[in-house]
Amino acid sequence: MRRLAIILMLGASLFTGFVCAQESDPSKKDAPKSEPSYDDTFSGPVVELSATKITVSRSILGKAAEKHTFLIKSDTRIEGRLRVHTKVTVGFVTNDDGDIARLIVVRAGAQKPPQDKK
Repeated sequence: MRRLAIILMLGASLFTGFVCAQESDPSKKDAPKSEPSYDDTFSGPVVELSATKITVSRSILGKAAEKHTFLIKSDTRIEGRLRVHTKVTVGFVTNDDGDIARLIVVRAGAQKPPQDKK
């Protein structure tokens, strides 16, 4: 009985070590993606959206509202569901083609509390 318990504990420890070794494999495709590099950011609500461009408006107190258009390329990472009127933050780089969006993060809007019915 004692030998059986020792064999089971030894087998369990070997199996646990094997599973842990497989989980720590760095070549797995499920590894989190690194954030794309960008030079500047721009935040505000989306006013225009197409498959290749996004236009974001920003208003700063005491200044006129400004719109900024960014190109969306195949390597642009979009986090969230992109729609008109949603608030976004765009990380972008500027080159000869214009401003290229590298990262677009859709910001969750504040949810309104439910109204009490009287």
